[in-house]
Amino acid sequence: MTTIDRNTCDIGNLAADLAHVVDAIGTPDFMDVLTRAMRRAVPFDNAMLFAYKEGERPRGPYTDIAEPAEARIVVDQYLLGPFLLDPFYSEVQQGRTGGLACLGDIAPDEFFASEYYEQHYRRTRITDEAGIFLAVPDGAVLVYSVTRRHGGPAFAPGEVAWLRALAPLVSALARRHWAGVDLGFGSAAGAGNAPDPIAAALAALGENVLSQRQRQVVALVLKGHSTEAIALKLEISADTVKVHRRHAYAKLGISSQAELFAMFLDLLSRIVAPGGERQTPLKSGSPAV
Repeated sequence: MTTIDRNTCDIGNLAADLAHVVDAIGTPDFMDVLTRAMRRAVPFDNAMLFAYKEGERPRGPYTDIAEPAEARIVVDQYLLGPFLLDPFYSEVQQGRTGGLACLGDIAPDEFFASEYYEQHYRRTRITDEAGIFLAVPDGAVLVYSVTRRHGGPAFAPGEVAWLRALAPLVSALARRHWAGVDLGFGSAAGAGNAPDPIAAALAALGENVLSQRQRQVVALVLKGHSTEAIALKLEISADTVKVHRRHAYAKLGISSQAELFAMFLDLLSRIVAPGGERQTPLKSGSPAV
């Protein structure tokens, strides 16, 4: 569990650590050296790097979680489908390519009561997360996240300020390192032709028994939006949202968000990772050979 016993960063040692990060660009140690420098500025439990590209399954090229069983929950299982409901992935989908975002600032209004939060964030024991976004030349967007886990406190405003101040430098260093690394994505020509997995899963949900509006409502429910927020997004009344949700549940033969999430996740696991294939992270952010 993370403890915080200081309010100011050790500037001298941070500068030295960042110099080591520069020296580590292009080496297998880059991500570990970067993570060590970030811990000098703000204490956190674990760091992760995810790469997203349109029409492709995401990649998880780095985490500093040492225990394999724990890494499978936090990284591998996330890549099998739950990423599609993740607020950080939603930011990428909406075109974000830079800056820092904290979970509490980008999550839907009922995210922390959603089945996705219960099933993923509680299992990973992540209590707070801050991510730095950066785009690389092949069209992928990377998100370098630092997390508080196991009941640790949320990032304090002063810590967020440090992370935000460091974000442009971290982005520049990581962009330089990852620009020449093969992250395992397909060719740019074929990537755009892949179906949207959320749309594919929703189309398969109930074998197309849902109307377009019902699919929209169900997708927003899964992501953690309240009835009122869905109504605003779709420009319909809250009562109409409730009717669509009730009819969708009836058509699917379910009665709760938990059942909806389980059904959706089962479909995603088959669509995003056919045949049960699992994406294995590269070790320590090393360039692929």
